[in-house]
Amino acid sequence: MTEFYLDANAGLPLRAEAAAEWQRVAMHAAGNPASLHRAGRRAQGELERARETLATLLHCASRELVFTSGATEACNLALLGMIRGRAALTGKKQNMLASRAEHPAVLGPLRVLQQEGHRLQLLPIDASGRVDCAALTAALSERAWDFVAMQWANNETGVVQPIAELAEQLPSDTLWFCDSVQGFGKLTFDSALQRADSFVLSGHKFQAPHGVGAWVIREHVFFEAPITGGGHQGGRRPGTESPELAAALAIALSLACREQPEQERAWLQFGEALQKAVLDAFPDTVLHHPLEGPRLANTYNFGFPGLDGRMLLPALDADGLAVSAGSACSSGSPEPSAVLLAAGVTLELARASLRISFPPSWQASQAQLATAALLQTLHRVYEVANR
Repeated sequence: MTEFYLDANAGLPLRAEAAAEWQRVAMHAAGNPASLHRAGRRAQGELERARETLATLLHCASRELVFTSGATEACNLALLGMIRGRAALTGKKQNMLASRAEHPAVLGPLRVLQQEGHRLQLLPIDASGRVDCAALTAALSERAWDFVAMQWANNETGVVQPIAELAEQLPSDTLWFCDSVQGFGKLTFDSALQRADSFVLSGHKFQAPHGVGAWVIREHVFFEAPITGGGHQGGRRPGTESPELAAALAIALSLACREQPEQERAWLQFGEALQKAVLDAFPDTVLHHPLEGPRLANTYNFGFPGLDGRMLLPALDADGLAVSAGSACSSGSPEPSAVLLAAGVTLELARASLRISFPPSWQASQAQLATAALLQTLHRVYEVANR
């Protein structure tokens, strides 16, 4: 059976160049980078070379970049550390603003902080998951916010959030944290991110190894470390760094950024053909991804009225189609997509919705075969539903 991997937003296989770099560094720089002997200095050299490469790509100072195990850890470190740090500095609880489209790795720590007495307001989103710009402007004018969390792009609908508008309106003393995980490798670097006080990325989203990510936190940010136990990386993230993972992350991001414009053109071609085929075959299909405005070219989200969502994903998996119903971090949950529900989608339709996200390096022939397989499975599931 032919298998089609259409869940790129959840993660991607390791690319050959990153695997080769990981092996090179692991074999030749195996010392602890904190050690003072020659082997340690060699490991530290590899770590800092990777840090410099990433700092250039991320438009930050190398000393502002922290290696982590991924974006979930980085989000927790950043949000808990920044907000608790500012609260300790000012002696008052913080006013926090975010949106209903944020990933659980962001909303989770914010809820913890809310339970500690900090105030949290969530902005509404439109039908495609985009933050309501009028509500954003109104919120920023009505209250002095200490902290704002707004993602770059949404992993479920592919919508790109209005971060340029946010950056223009934010007062200089308001901290902004950006979950930029889905942007890198899919979007050209947005200069608005240079206003962000902190942002994160995760390696397996652009074919680096699983278990490595990067977190940018500006030098001016007062930070109270949530975990302790060492002075690594300026005390912001204690623990021995992995030079081999850092090196693989750097080369994977370098290549993904270089290839992004060509990949974007291919994804748009595949996606437009897929969308047309689905709508021609099933005219009642609801499109959850944006039809206008900036979006991820590889991401499409379809709702299929009248289908039982509990049948849909297993049927597609049995036919070799790897797709998802939402964020991979909550795929084990029986609950439908929280983003779609927040966007006003009914519970039944949210349960019968699919996110399709194209991986890099696909060919037109693969996309055509995958589309045909998807339509065949949908026809069969609809026949069962209508018996």
